[in-house]
Formats: sequence, C-alpha cells, structure tokens
Amino acid sequence: MDRIPSGNAPTRDLAEIARFLLVGGFNTLLGYGFILAALFFGAGDYAANAIGFALGVPISWMLHRVLTFRVRKRISGNEMGRYIAVVAVSYAVNLGIVTAGRSAGFVENPFVQLAAICVYAAVFYLLSRRFVFREGAEDAVSARRN
Repeated sequence: MDRIPSGNAPTRDLAEIARFLLVGGFNTLLGYGFILAALFFGAGDYAANAIGFALGVPISWMLHRVLTFRVRKRISGNEMGRYIAVVAVSYAVNLGIVTAGRSAGFVENPFVQLAAICVYAAVFYLLSRRFVFREGAEDAVSARRN
C-alpha cells in the first residue's frame, strides 16, 4: 500500500482534510512570514511572493507528503514532476490574485497576499490529492518490478 490506511473513506477524508489544514496553516503562516519579511526589506509584491513560495514550497512538500497524505512509497520522478506541475498551476492562480489586487489599487498590500495564499492553498490541496499524492499511485521503481 502506498499510503497508511486510516478507517473508512468519509472518516479518512475528513481526517486528511484536518491534517491538511493544520499542516497548511503552519506552512501558510511560515510562508506569509517570509513574504512580510521580504516586503519589510523592500522587495516588491512579486519578489516578496516568489521569496515566500521559494522558501515555503520544500517545507510544504515534505510536511504534506509525510503528515497530510501519509505517503510511504519511495519518491519517484513522476511524483516530483506532478508536484512541480501542481505547484506551478497553484502559484499561477496565486499570482492572478496578486495581479487583480494590484489592478484594483492594492499595491504591496499584505491582505492581498493573504488572499492569494488562501486561494493557492485550496487549489493546491485539490490538485495534490488528485494528482500528486493520490491513493494507489505507483512510483517508477515499483511499477518496473511488477
């Protein structure tokens, strides 16, 4: 089995969502802290956002892989490729929120950054669960063994 089993499907899904929210909340606060620090030190909206995500994404990946989705299989190139694609799509949505905020006159606004992070998190969860850490996904090594 690729993931640790944890009861029936509805209970498992709710527990997974709760873990995602806890891990995501921690990671969001951490990433938001990085963004605020970058804004404080003079980085503009886009640079601060990129710095926050560059520092937060590796932490997010490990915490979600181990704690949220409880993946036990070996890391594969396919999983990493899917993860990078999901981050890219989620990040593009995030930047769309920042751009919309700036267009509305909210330049270098921490609340726009917070809204962008929240939308990123929602998109990221849905895509991660469906495409990256999906139950039953095989890594390249185990697929070759069978």
